[in-house]
Amino acid sequence: MVPGPRHLTLALVLAASGCSSAKRPTAGAPTDAAGSAQATPASAATEQLDLPRPAGIAPLVPYVPASAWVGKGIPPKQFSLFGVPEGSPLLAYAALDREACEAELKRRSIPFVRAEDVAGVRAPVRITGLLRGVSVHSPLPVAQRMKSRADLVDCRLAIALDDFAATLVPRGIVEIVHLSAYRSSKEGGCTVKYPGEQHCAALAVDVASFTRKDGTKLVVERDFHGKVGSLTCATGAPPPNELWDIACAAAGKQFQVILTPNWNAEHRNHFHLELTVHDWVLAR
Repeated sequence: MVPGPRHLTLALVLAASGCSSAKRPTAGAPTDAAGSAQATPASAATEQLDLPRPAGIAPLVPYVPASAWVGKGIPPKQFSLFGVPEGSPLLAYAALDREACEAELKRRSIPFVRAEDVAGVRAPVRITGLLRGVSVHSPLPVAQRMKSRADLVDCRLAIALDDFAATLVPRGIVEIVHLSAYRSSKEGGCTVKYPGEQHCAALAVDVASFTRKDGTKLVVERDFHGKVGSLTCATGAPPPNELWDIACAAAGKQFQVILTPNWNAEHRNHFHLELTVHDWVLAR
């Protein structure tokens, strides 16, 4: 359900998004003082989308441009690039401040606690229970999740994940395991070209697997069966399997940026799902 008008204002921003290689936190990984698992620094081989970003516009500051590709030449055909669908609540979610966002979590009865303040994260929270009956968490032991920043999300991402979970219930999915949500820039959480967004803002999550009620799993690395450079969504053909269907069904509805193993080798084992203030959707 979409929050009422008094809670929401729309923000339109033109930018690009991506993520670097996701690092799986481990029980033995070194942690910082706050208990977060320290990921290996990203390599220089992270993706850099050649999309314009207006000079002087800070991340998450409303900006209204023409929603169109203005890079060199026509949009690369291997991208699915389109505007946020009419009626999508995503831009309204992205515009929420901390108080309005947490009020929406409470209205939805989403179990959460406020997390420690983290530079660059507007409204850090940790989800402490099920979303529509679906468990969403990192692979860390339960006790460590409440301290690790791998399980720290922005409140606005929690709302998007709640919407996403609602679409997974009819598929019989009861668990989403992600590699990480928040990561700092030193941990490869955001590209040099677009600092302060993506995982650095705790607005992205790298999903590795989905578990059904019967215990069977959909593992991205094993079951996606993609190929780097292939078009993922808007191909004109039915999705080749359920993972493709899950990814494309979420594009523009629960997330504006969907990156799959078709994007590059760094995404071979996860879906990058991101909420942004951008006024278009990128699926790859």
